[in-house]
Amino acid sequence: MSIRTAWCLALVVVLALISCAEEHKEAVKQDTASMKRQTSDDSGMVVKQFDLNQDGQADVFKYYKEVKNPESGALELKLSRRELDLNGDGKIDVVSTYNENEELVTETFDLDFDGRVDLIDHYAKGQIIKKEIDFAFDEKPDIFKYYVKGKLARIEKDRNNDGRIDYWEYYDDKAQLDRVGIDVDSDGQVDTWRTAEDEKKKMGTSATPAASEAPAAEPEAAPAETIKQPEESMPSSEMTGSKEPAKPEGKDAGKEKEKDKGKAKDKDKPKAKETKKTK
Repeated sequence: MSIRTAWCLALVVVLALISCAEEHKEAVKQDTASMKRQTSDDSGMVVKQFDLNQDGQADVFKYYKEVKNPESGALELKLSRRELDLNGDGKIDVVSTYNENEELVTETFDLDFDGRVDLIDHYAKGQIIKKEIDFAFDEKPDIFKYYVKGKLARIEKDRNNDGRIDYWEYYDDKAQLDRVGIDVDSDGQVDTWRTAEDEKKKMGTSATPAASEAPAAEPEAAPAETIKQPEESMPSSEMTGSKEPAKPEGKDAGKEKEKDKGKAKDKDKPKAKETKKTK
């Protein structure tokens, strides 16, 4: 094969590759255009829709930014936001945002499906660092949870919903409650500190009650000889409602008297063995 022929074949291959690349770019461009949704805040973003429950209505939306690769110079899609419709009512319930490295930054949740945000999670390098909770469902967070290395470190609460924190909980390295601070006069400053043990006592969950709260020791039982029995060991007829047996009257009364006399005489008679000894 001559050098000229080899150059011609190489040129054909290069042209073919260029043609294929142009067709691929055109296909990607058409596909991207079909997924793009222009909105006031998402202009130029590529949107991919998914129907997870197969009801004909999209319930997952992924928003991508076109970013130029610094090495190749080619445009790449980077995930910027994800939206979820959990209950299929056409309203977004969960929104996740991502940074330029496609790492999760925030997640918002509509917990009661009323179209308002009730919970916001904040992340850094893939780990949770903060939670904001709208416990009063008034679109204003009133509980804040802070995390260090993924473990709960502090909780702050606005208990009277005046926009100021008036309750603090601090946790140790094992995410166990350490102390509690309380703002009594709503000036944003701690007025009272309580320990974790104080909180347990207040909640009635302390395993070892304090000495002042411990039940008094029971007195030792007295010896049996010193225990005085009650005069009436059996309940009286008045208390039980039962009547005493009636005394015999008339002839029966006489018979009873004769029996009593006979018993008395028998007691007065000496026994046979005793009479022999006296002789």
